[in-house]
Amino acid sequence: MSSVIKVNACVYSRIGYGRANNTSSFYMNGKFSSEYHIDNVQASLENRGLEYLFSVSDNMDCDYPDQEINVSVLKELRKYHEKITVSSQDIQAKARELKSRVSETERLIESFLEMNRVSRNDPAWNMGFSGLLLTDGQFVALTSGSGRIYMMRDGMFRPLASDTAKAKREIENRTIDAGEDGEIELPGDEEKSSVIVSDIYDIHEGDSFILLSDGLYQALGEEKIEDLLALRSDSSYIAYRLVDEAMKRKTVGDITAMVVQVEKVTVSSGSVKKPSLRAHARQNVRKGVDKLNKAPAITYKYDRRNANKYQSTVLVGMVIVSVMILFGILFLMISSLMNTGRENIGNNTPTTSATPSATPTGSPEETGSPTDEPVETPDPEETPEPTPTPTPQASIQTHIVKKGDSMSSITRQYYGDTSLMDKLCKYNNISDPNKIILGQELKIPPKEVLKDLN
Repeated sequence: MSSVIKVNACVYSRIGYGRANNTSSFYMNGKFSSEYHIDNVQASLENRGLEYLFSVSDNMDCDYPDQEINVSVLKELRKYHEKITVSSQDIQAKARELKSRVSETERLIESFLEMNRVSRNDPAWNMGFSGLLLTDGQFVALTSGSGRIYMMRDGMFRPLASDTAKAKREIENRTIDAGEDGEIELPGDEEKSSVIVSDIYDIHEGDSFILLSDGLYQALGEEKIEDLLALRSDSSYIAYRLVDEAMKRKTVGDITAMVVQVEKVTVSSGSVKKPSLRAHARQNVRKGVDKLNKAPAITYKYDRRNANKYQSTVLVGMVIVSVMILFGILFLMISSLMNTGRENIGNNTPTTSATPSATPTGSPEETGSPTDEPVETPDPEETPEPTPTPTPQASIQTHIVKKGDSMSSITRQYYGDTSLMDKLCKYNNISDPNKIILGQELKIPPKEVLKDLN
């Protein structure tokens, strides 16, 4: 017998208040995983299949580049998931192997923290893992450290793979073995692992599971989590409400909530034949990887507000500065052309002058024609008066002082430079060039007049 399971799942992960980065990570059936450096992320999944693997972990990543040390539980989960996809193990064997990989990762990280003498008060020691494996119509849960996983079935809320369940099973096992001859476990031979594996249960339609980080549990508590998980809604809304309520309490821990809901279980007759790993091993592994890649894509989005707001500000600032520089260059070019045109117009203004001359009439003596006789100098009283020359006053311009004008800018506007500013002030009886007022009328004489002005 095999069971096709239809599930929908959603995860929200948010960085805690005052944290440098998000140390929570999650794994969603091989199609999506979040490394701890992603501060805010959401992902969702809806699919039909025979097997699923979900997990949420805290501080289960250790990276020391200078020592070439990089340990991540997500890497182990990927390898594990690829292996079980093409293997024919039962759920108990798969659970044992998953427990072994999580335990080994936990021990490696602890050894690295001790080697680097990290204080026991450092949050890096607060490791936690919660995992959920659904396969062939059954499921098993695993937790380690501060990790927690809960299930809601028919309105009943219960923890899975908790310390209480572990103690209960140990008591039951000891009771059963009390009348039987069992092996004596010597001190030091017991398994040193904090990973707790739950019992194996059959999957029912309507089952809901929640995997959460320690920060979310500390913020809400078990009763609030139960109330939210009991909501008659989809996984996206429940996960959002869990994270939203935790964020209102300003918890210092990182907040991650993954909600998995079983929508339908279809049982088919006959057994599913799984390929042998020994025969055609390379081909089968490739098929397993292709199976994971062909699963329906999930929808997700990143919320990198802390980074994007700085990028947007820098981009807007660069655009504004570029536009201002461009307008400034255009203004300077237009001003230069206008000043050049005014200067050329001023230089080309025709000036008329009459040269005094006597009309030649009469005899050669009167006209002053060259003769052999000396020419008498005419009496000053009889010298004809020259035609009056138009004074430069005819080309004097008037300038009305406006906002932004200064004596230097006015001088440059009409004469092309500021060398005549002092003489222009003197011409207009201005003692202080900095004390011109709006609406003041200035006389602008030709440049020659100012040059001759003492």
